[in-house]
Amino acid sequence: MCSSPKSSRAVKKSAINFDNELTQQQRLRFAAKANLAQERKEQREAANKHYAKKQASKKQTKGFFAWFEQLLA
Repeated sequence: MCSSPKSSRAVKKSAINFDNELTQQQRLRFAAKANLAQERKEQREAANKHYAKKQASKKQTKGFFAWFEQLLA
C-alpha cells in the first residue's frame, strides 16, 4: 500500500478576508453589536447567579423535612 496524499492541489484560502473587506463604518457597527452582546451576556450570567443563590437559600429554609431529606441524599 502506498501512503501518498489524496490531493496534490494547493489549499484555497478563505473567500472572506475580514481585514480588507470591512469598511471602517462596518467595523464600528460590528464592534458596537459585539460590545452590547457581551454586556447582555454578563448581565444574564449575573442574574442567573443571583437566582441560583436565592433558590439555594430557599431550599434550606423549608424546615426539618427538607433538612432530613438532604441528609439522606
